[in-house]
Formats: sequence, structure tokens, C-alpha cells
Amino acid sequence: MSGLRVLGSTSGLVPGDRFCTSLVVDIGDGIVVLDAGAPLATLLPQAGIEFSAIRALLLTHWHADHSAGLPLLLQRLWLHNAITAPKQGTPPVIIPLYGPPLSAYRLDLLRSFYLLPFDEVLRRDIFPLPVTDMGPDERIDLGGSASAFMYLTTHWTHAHAQRLINENFGVPPVGYGIRLETEGHTLVYSGDAGSPEDCRPYLAGADLLVHELGHFHAGEVALVAKDSGVPRLLLVHLSAEYHGDSGSARAISEARDAGYQGEVIVANDGLEVPF
Repeated sequence: MSGLRVLGSTSGLVPGDRFCTSLVVDIGDGIVVLDAGAPLATLLPQAGIEFSAIRALLLTHWHADHSAGLPLLLQRLWLHNAITAPKQGTPPVIIPLYGPPLSAYRLDLLRSFYLLPFDEVLRRDIFPLPVTDMGPDERIDLGGSASAFMYLTTHWTHAHAQRLINENFGVPPVGYGIRLETEGHTLVYSGDAGSPEDCRPYLAGADLLVHELGHFHAGEVALVAKDSGVPRLLLVHLSAEYHGDSGSARAISEARDAGYQGEVIVANDGLEVPF
């Protein structure tokens, strides 16, 4: 794989033929995973991706359609590190996870909830998903010439989100988009946005905008891509109206009606997008 692969392409209203949002990006000497809505423990091996090749997992926010694949991935890697790796004489797999504030606390709650206690088997020194809580615009070194940072979106600024403060341990929830830079290529991934305008300040020099259609029409997103001079647009996290051949045709038509003349790609599970 040289480019990006879509493991899951749909939003929270999950149909029977798609998984929720997860993307993998080839950064040259490894893989970066963006969001974990899909069952990564199964889909990564199916895609021929070794867990040891993953340099980082970047999580935009904790809605289930972006994070539900984490518990099984955690258990899968825990069993690998505790049983398989020692038998094979190979190093444990450690995948750094970067996410919004309280991500470390949330993953530890999941570890406890799914009965994965720290003991002589699940040792802290071989914990497979060490978490770093990221502030906005803090750079993540991915090795080589690759790096990323997360930027704030307005996904959580509406009135309903403010009522979720108690569910978020007393602090306002945070949602991020991601700008990922590799040698010769830059992509911006919207995560869940409050507006397509959220990504505009981060599009300078980007050659691929990966944007969700779970909350917007394709024309709204395409207008931002057109104004920012982004030559390629990959539409992901699709609402039901954009599923299937007719949905793809609708999204492309709406983008063209907005005046966008770049390449428009409508995601489906398993799609590979070359750089």
C-alpha cells in the first residue's frame, strides 16, 4: 500500500455492509491509523498490515463510531505481547495512541471494564497502547520526515455538547481534526466537524482533504476545498444518502455544482487511495 486505505467509511447509523470510520496512511517507513471506529484487530491483518508496522494511532474524539475498535485491539495486542511474542522471541508491539484530553483516563477505564488487569501477564512495561493526551496544535513526531498535529474543531460547541460536561468527567469535551505531513504529501482529516470551515485554516499546501459527510452535504465541503486550492477530496464518514453508486454520484454532482473541479473520491470500505 502506498497512500491511504479506508477500513471503515460510514457514520454512526451503521448499515450492514460498512464499518465505522477508520483510515490507515502509509508514511513511507510505517503506517499511521486515523480513528478506530472499525474492528481494527481483524481488519488490519486482513489488509496485510503488520501491527508492528504501525507508528501511531491518532484518535479525533471518543464517539463510538470513531473509537469502538479500541477494546478488542487492546486485548488482541495484550495477548500478543503476553503470549505470542515471548514464544516467538520477538519484541512486544507498542502502538502509541494520541488523542484529546482524558484519552489516557478513558482507555484505562476500558482496560478495567473489559477485565484486563495489570499483573504478571499484562505488565505495564509491555502495555500495547500507551496514551498521550494532546493539546491543540501540539506536533507529533512520527519518525523520518513524517509528523502530525491535531487542531480543534467545533464539533463539541453546540448546546447539546455542553450538556455532556458531566459525562466527560466535569470538563468540556474536545474534538480534533488532523493535519498529517509526510515527505512530499500533506493530508488534512476533518474528524467530526461542527462546520466544514473548521479545517480551512489548516489546508495551506495540502494535496488531499479527507472530510466527513456525516453532518454536511458534499457541496459545503467541496466549496472549502475549492477556495483553499486542495486538488483532491476524499469523502468519508458517510451518511446513508451517500452510500452506494447512487450516493457516490450524488456527492460528486454536489461537489461539481459547488464549482469544485478537483478529484472527488467517495469512500467505501477497502478503498485504496494512492498518493
